[in-house]
Amino acid sequence: MSSAKQHIPEAVHQEEPRTSGTGSLALGIGAVAAIGCPFLPEALPPLVRFLPLYFVLPVGICAIVWGLPDLWRARRGGWPGPVRARIGVLLGAAATLAPLVWLFLYARIG
Repeated sequence: MSSAKQHIPEAVHQEEPRTSGTGSLALGIGAVAAIGCPFLPEALPPLVRFLPLYFVLPVGICAIVWGLPDLWRARRGGWPGPVRARIGVLLGAAATLAPLVWLFLYARIG
């Protein structure tokens, strides 16, 4: 085939990669699981039972921050939103709001 007959496309449309939202889901599950650590058996050292509570807010916020771009990208691309990202954002929001509600109620009562 000669070079004069070759067809060169004007612009190649590259579709944005679809992300699954697995990172957001893992962070959301980890944040919600950390809320339950104080209810572990008392035989465990206090470091194991109470240290994860310090990570609930940062990990919950990270779950939201990692999941929202996946949902926005899916909405803009026109395909259905990744379910894992949606669940991760919901779990991250629950893990972020739970300590804040607890602190608000503690401040009102105390």
